[in-house]
Amino acid sequence: MNTSPHSPPPQYTELPEIKKRFKIKRKVADGELNAYILSYIGNEAMAERLERQLSERGFPNIQIVYAHDCAATGMRRNRVVYHTFKTYLLPLLERSERDTIVFEDDADVYSEYSVYKALSQKMPMNRIAWWGSLNKQKGIPRFVVGSTIVSYKKSFIPKFAAQMRKSVEQHIDGWLSKAFEWKKDWDYEPNKGFGGTISHESYILGNSYRPGLLGSDAPQDHIIVDIRAGFKRGVKAVGDK
Repeated sequence: MNTSPHSPPPQYTELPEIKKRFKIKRKVADGELNAYILSYIGNEAMAERLERQLSERGFPNIQIVYAHDCAATGMRRNRVVYHTFKTYLLPLLERSERDTIVFEDDADVYSEYSVYKALSQKMPMNRIAWWGSLNKQKGIPRFVVGSTIVSYKKSFIPKFAAQMRKSVEQHIDGWLSKAFEWKKDWDYEPNKGFGGTISHESYILGNSYRPGLLGSDAPQDHIIVDIRAGFKRGVKAVGDK
């Protein structure tokens, strides 16, 4: 397993000004996908690793979206991804005329852009890569753990945005499963999907170490890298005992 040392993350006393990167110069409906990487200030090493990986796989439109470090403010852990998506990423999806594919910054991508482009056309929302359990009730998936890679058709965004803004901030994995109708609005790829995750410590999982996982399309010789996550340590989160 590879390890890459990084300097300690900066210490924030207040929310920093959000860094803006605009690699997506055109937002027109040209048949291509916008690829957004959802990350946060302090986790540049992880996000930029994925940016390079996507570029190597042929993704034409890539943008890293940096939120603030929610660990620095002690935000309740189950709100973090939902909050950062709604606040920083959703407005970009609404403005764009393209379909979109969203990557969490710990995603590990092996297949070419053409594979993801085809997968994104299957449903209004497609859970392309996930990493945990799949809980069903009467045959219907009610909680798919992991939102590592998810695609969204432009036509689905108004419905998605309206539902997201009126819902309470919560664990986004369960919300994506329950807030929309399976097989009409969304579906998931079998066997954890296409793409995996790298190894890193996770604020959302109680600062614990989460080993990376391989997706169904991982090459036999693929080595999962290990990168130090940049969130602030030592802050007690809301709801922690």
